[in-house]
Amino acid sequence: MAENSSSQRVTIDLYADIICPWCYIGKKRLETALAERPNIEFTINWRAFLLNPSMPPAGMDRQAYLAAKFGHAASAIYGRIAMAGLDAGISFAFSRIDRTPDTKPLHKLLIGAGKDSWALSEAFYQAYFLDGRDVSDSYVQADIFAKMGKTSLYDDISENDKSQSRLEQDLADSHALGIDGVPFMVFNNAFSIAGAHPSDILLKVIDASVRPE
Repeated sequence: MAENSSSQRVTIDLYADIICPWCYIGKKRLETALAERPNIEFTINWRAFLLNPSMPPAGMDRQAYLAAKFGHAASAIYGRIAMAGLDAGISFAFSRIDRTPDTKPLHKLLIGAGKDSWALSEAFYQAYFLDGRDVSDSYVQADIFAKMGKTSLYDDISENDKSQSRLEQDLADSHALGIDGVPFMVFNNAFSIAGAHPSDILLKVIDASVRPE
């Protein structure tokens, strides 16, 4: 994603996962912060992080997943997330989700999408959290790309495996950085912030990390 050309630039490496509701909230809060700085040129790089690195390729039944990960606290946890989502303009529809997917294939698509990764992540978040679609299904993925007018891009990414090495590098980098939760944002390779912080906090980090061209 890029803003208007200017003499100031901020590159943001955003470590996130599509099945992470806090990542979606963090994305919306970041968008609010970016809108407050129209004279800064922003470049956002999608960086992969796996909330569930051992998730089987077929995914997992949603209720079984929640029970295994959160136990009886799942309802309270997701109730708080839903409230935070509403504050960020997201109407989460968790009850529509039937399966928690393996997101490695999604990360490959996002990495392969390059400059379109920001819009694609939004489409994936909406499909998963609002519509309850199985975003690991290739037909659903193809439909999402088609609605974006990017069918040829989907075909190009699907027919190549160039994203695999970048995925592995992202996961290695996240480990080296000690990231144990997302969203995690790195600004101009100088400042980092963990969590879905409010836009006013993000603005302070953005302002501190601005560098002239």
